[in-house]
Amino acid sequence: MKYLYLSICLCIGLYTLNGQNPGNDLKLSAKTFKSHSGQEVRGEVGDLQVPENRANPDSEDINVHFIRLKSFNPKPQAPLIYLEGGPGASCTWQAENPEFLEHWLPFLDLGDVILLDQRGTGIGRNRVLYIWQEALPENILLDETVMHKHFAKMGQKAWEAYQERGVDLNGYTTLESVADIETLRKALGYSKLALLGFSYGSHLGQAYIKYHGERVSNAVLIGVEGLDHTFKLPLSMDVQFRKIALLSDADPNVNKDVPDFMALYQRVMEKLEKEPVELKIVSPITQETMTLKVGAKTINRLLRYDIGDASDIPVFPRFLYSIDQGDYSILQWFVQRRIGGFYGIQGMSMTMDAASGLSPLRQQRIKAEEKLSMFANMANFDFEVVWPFPDLGDEFREPLISNVRTLFMSGTLDFNTPPYQAEEVRWGFSNSSHIIIDYAGHEQILTHPQAGSAILRFLKGENIDDVALFYPKPAFMPVKGKAGAVSHPSIE
Repeated sequence: MKYLYLSICLCIGLYTLNGQNPGNDLKLSAKTFKSHSGQEVRGEVGDLQVPENRANPDSEDINVHFIRLKSFNPKPQAPLIYLEGGPGASCTWQAENPEFLEHWLPFLDLGDVILLDQRGTGIGRNRVLYIWQEALPENILLDETVMHKHFAKMGQKAWEAYQERGVDLNGYTTLESVADIETLRKALGYSKLALLGFSYGSHLGQAYIKYHGERVSNAVLIGVEGLDHTFKLPLSMDVQFRKIALLSDADPNVNKDVPDFMALYQRVMEKLEKEPVELKIVSPITQETMTLKVGAKTINRLLRYDIGDASDIPVFPRFLYSIDQGDYSILQWFVQRRIGGFYGIQGMSMTMDAASGLSPLRQQRIKAEEKLSMFANMANFDFEVVWPFPDLGDEFREPLISNVRTLFMSGTLDFNTPPYQAEEVRWGFSNSSHIIIDYAGHEQILTHPQAGSAILRFLKGENIDDVALFYPKPAFMPVKGKAGAVSHPSIE
C-alpha cells in the first residue's frame, strides 16, 4: 500500500554545510520538537542534494529530506537511522507528530535518531507520482484483461509525464538509496550508523550492509524482505489463508454460524463468478459516484491487500458471510478503500521493486507455485512496469554474508514478510538473533508494546535471546448481529 505524506514547512532560515563528497550540499535548520508527554527534543530539519542518477553525468539534482533528532546522551553511541517501508513511504512526519515522537524518546538516550525520507518519498514524492484523471472502465475489477490494459495505458502516460518532467527513473533503485545513506553519513560526520529497517526498509538496510557493512554498528531488521524476496512465493498466500481458516473454525464467535471457513470462501467465489455484483463507489479524484462490477477475482485481490495485516483479519469471516447472504456493504467498504490504487502510479516504488528483481531460481519457483496456488499469482499482482528500468543483477540478489550484529523481528501472521524469509537471510549472518512475535501481522511487529524495549536492549549490546513476544490469539467478529468486542472500520 502507499501512504499520504505530510509536508514539513520550514519557517527558519537555512544554512549550508559542505559534505565530504564534492558536489553534495547539506542544508540544515535547527528546530525543536515536542512529544506527547511535553518533552522537548532538539533537532535539525535537513536536505541533502544528490544526483538523481549517479551514472548519468547530465542527471538533475534532487533533495533527500531527513530530520535528525539530537540525543540526550552527552556521549552518544552511533546514530540510529530509520528506513521506512513501501518502497515509497515517508517517515519524517513522525518527528512532527507528538505521539510518534514519544516512541523515539527512549532511543535518544542512546544516540541521535535520523528519520530519513528516501528519494522519491515525502516532499519529493510528487516528482515521481502520476495521477490518472480519466474515468475507470466499469468492468475493471471484473475483467483481468481490462485491468491490465488500464494499467498499461496509465503506465505509458506516467512514463510520458516523467519524461516531460525530466525525471531519470534509472536513479530510483535500492543501490542509489544506499549511496544516499552513505553520502549522508559522510556529510553529517558519523563514522558508523545503526540501522532500523522495516519491510522494504529491511531490504534497503541489507543492501547497505552488503556494500558498507564496516560502517554499521548494529542493525535491526523488521518484517524482513531479503535481497531476492521482492517477488513473493504464491503458496505463501495459500498458507496464510488456510491458517486464518483454522483460527476462524476454532473461534466460538464464528463457528456456530460458519463451521467451515474454506467452504464459505468457495461458496462466495462460485456465487460471484456466476453473478457479479454492481457497487456504487466514489471516485477519489472527482468525488463523483461511479458504478463498478465486482466478481470473484476481486475478492482474491482484496484479500491479497489485507491478508497480512492482523487488524483486518478478524473481519474476514463476516466479510465473506455477508456476501454469501447478499449483503455487499463490507465488500463495498473494502473496494472503496482500495480503489485509489487504480488512479495513481508511484514511479519510485515500481522502479525500485522492478530493479531489485528476482533471481532465475526464484522465478522458476514462482512459476511452479502459480500452478499449485488457488490464488495463482495474485501474490505478485502481475502489474508490469511498462517503462525501461535497470536490473541490479544477480550479484546484488545473491545471499548476504555478514558479521554485523543484527536483530531480526517477524510476525507469525505476516504474509508480506513471513518469518522463514528472515531465517533465510539470517543463515548468512554470523552474529544475529530472531524474535518471532506470535499472532503479529506485518503492521503489528514494530508496534508490539514490548518491541521497543527489546530493540533498545539489543542496541545497548545486551543479549536478548530470552525475549519472547506474543499477541493474544485473534478474536473474530461475529458474522451477524452486533460486532461485539471486536471492532473494524467497515462495520458502523
